[in-house]
Amino acid sequence: MESSTLVCQKVSRHLGLSEYEARVYVSLVTEGVSEARRLSMRCGVPRTKVYATLKKLMERGLVLELLGEPRKFAPTSPGEAFEQYLVHFKERTSDRVISLVEADKVVSSLEEAYEKTQSTIEPRKEEVWIVQGKSEMLKKMREMLSRAKKSVGVVTTEDGFVLFYKTFGKLLDKLAENGVNVQIGTPINSHNASLARELNHICKVKHVDVGSPLLYLCVDDQAFFLANLRSEKDLGVVCYSSTLCDLFSLLLPRLAK
Repeated sequence: MESSTLVCQKVSRHLGLSEYEARVYVSLVTEGVSEARRLSMRCGVPRTKVYATLKKLMERGLVLELLGEPRKFAPTSPGEAFEQYLVHFKERTSDRVISLVEADKVVSSLEEAYEKTQSTIEPRKEEVWIVQGKSEMLKKMREMLSRAKKSVGVVTTEDGFVLFYKTFGKLLDKLAENGVNVQIGTPINSHNASLARELNHICKVKHVDVGSPLLYLCVDDQAFFLANLRSEKDLGVVCYSSTLCDLFSLLLPRLAK
């Protein structure tokens, strides 16, 4: 890979990031998970500017904040993060082929560096947070849904499906408007068939057999919420881990891609 300075310049020029955003993102991609203080020293962005820069990158889906103390940040896959950007870029730059080629090259280079850091990561502990109380559980799910950029997957019971719709119906409309792919797996029968048909206008509702009283929510394949829907046990767990999202997808009924 080229020098970090040159890569930062190309990222800023071809991928629409500011100078500080490019420095921070490239540093995370090439070096892996980092605290803000260490990140500032590594990439040369003033500490007073690092958090604001990280916030902007998180809003674009380029960086994730990991739960726990001290606060740590990780990059998302460049290939996935810039996918939509490149699609729009291609649509509006038919007369600027050279710029498009350079943008593709930069993303490919970043993805290669990203994969190297992922393959050399040592075994690590993933943090799981417990959320108690129905109101707190719904609050956390709303927060996660509001941050969705690409996809939302839900697997739940018939009662959980109704609860999810009543609580987040308007938010689902907004996600659909923003192009987020929402898929819901739940038992469909005569009691909720009309609701499933109604929701199919904005998302995909598929019949799956769910034997346990649970609600599983996965956002962008990066974070999940698993709730126990038994009335006497208002309890849920949250984890920001793409690895655990993948593992849970194997245990739960699969949603069609």
